Amino acid sequence: MSRTDKKEYTDWKGFGERTKNARESIGLTREKASEMIDRTENYLLSLEKGDKSCSIHTLHQICSKLKESSDYLLYGERMSNNKEYTNKEILKNIIDKCDEEELEILKDIVVATFPNLNKIKEKRN
Repeated sequence: MSRTDKKEYTDWKGFGERTKNARESIGLTREKASEMIDRTENYLLSLEKGDKSCSIHTLHQICSKLKESSDYLLYGERMSNNKEYTNKEILKNIIDKCDEEELEILKDIVVATFPNLNKIKEKRN
């Protein structure tokens, strides 16, 4: 659908798929993302399935929290709904969406955590 069309937006299924992929690409659970946009988890699920539409306010919240443009979410190319992201892809997507201040914070977290990774790994197993 072209943005110059004078018709009502109808590609809510595509919007939902792109929203879900954007959320998953940064490792966010639906629960956490719904908290971030101040909506219920059921609402976000319905939106991601294309069963619901959203207001401009909700679109703004989603774009802001997922750090994606509205152009991409509304009109972007369809991506596979079944894509599984590697840990490296998730981290790269997060880093790519950070501003300099956020990168500084992430760096501080990684530097502080790195010496204890073996202990953390042992506790996870």
